[in-house]
Amino acid sequence: MIKVSIIGASGYSGIYLIYALSLRPDVFISSITSQTYSGKKLSEVFPQFKKTCSKNNLISELKFSSFSADTVAESSDAIFFCLPHNESSKLMPDILEKNAKIKIIDVGADFRFDSMETYEEFYGKHNAPALNPKFIYGLSDIFSEKIKDSQFVANPGCYPTGALLPILPLIFKGAADAAFPVIIDSLSGISGAGRGVKLQNLFCEVENSVKAYDVWSHRHLPEIKEKLETAFLNSPGASYNDMPDILFTPHVIPVSRGILTTIYMKLNNGVSRENITGIYKEFYGGSPFVSILDNIEDCNIKNVVYSNNCHIAFETEKKQNKGTVKIVSAIDNLGKGASLQAIQNMNLMFGLEPDCGIPAYSPFP
Repeated sequence: MIKVSIIGASGYSGIYLIYALSLRPDVFISSITSQTYSGKKLSEVFPQFKKTCSKNNLISELKFSSFSADTVAESSDAIFFCLPHNESSKLMPDILEKNAKIKIIDVGADFRFDSMETYEEFYGKHNAPALNPKFIYGLSDIFSEKIKDSQFVANPGCYPTGALLPILPLIFKGAADAAFPVIIDSLSGISGAGRGVKLQNLFCEVENSVKAYDVWSHRHLPEIKEKLETAFLNSPGASYNDMPDILFTPHVIPVSRGILTTIYMKLNNGVSRENITGIYKEFYGGSPFVSILDNIEDCNIKNVVYSNNCHIAFETEKKQNKGTVKIVSAIDNLGKGASLQAIQNMNLMFGLEPDCGIPAYSPFP
């Protein structure tokens, strides 16, 4: 039995974690915390949990509590942190003083970066820099072997997940021409902005509209850039001078959830469609969650919402000598982009199959 606590459980990612974990007979939810709803029953705040139970938890009777390092350290084998940036790093040292072996999955941004300088440029002063080197970047389908041996995992952001899964295999295998930029356009449902009340996220602001935002300053850009640059440095024959420009533009679309990402890349001479298919098959042939589709038009968010799946499709330019490829990926920003990937990471950390207790597909329509 895996005993878990969810810190910051009343946000979208926290609630989705409660739902998904409550379905599992091998998991016991020992505590859920919320500053806003402390003392209230889960089912009072979220009525969909009324009369809900699992084999191990009477979910409707769970109560939100204020954070207590003693409580979560004593009652948990693993902790999911679902907090705004700069918050989880404040709390972890106290917990680890009381339980040095507890496993931690941070769904937030505090430990995603190798470079403290980059983190602090975009997020502010880090509260636990000594902990940072212990964290493994939790892009589960790429770094599963490292995650299996780790006590600490930093869950990737939703935009980076949708971008890195299609791009990284091509870079690792030296298929991408670093002399040309990697262009990434992503369209996200409004839940990616969280549950906080903001004028630009109100229904009347987003309905029947699509807009780009933070086009040069989005905080997921440096995360994407760091991981792609590291991959380029580890690709055949690469040097620091070969780093391509990474151009990322996020957009909001009037749907609740899902991210569709379109990527434009230049390929090295001689890289064919068959080569790309072979690379993806090598990386994802055994993955229960990443699928390579034959038809790029089948790659859409309706087919992945509420799941941990990532669908990828691509088309190479008809004139092969130009060597351009367009890649489309689709994920659920709250599933693969947050809570379900966090559970996939937990599975790996506890020696379970990656798809243990995770729904295999999304409902339709």
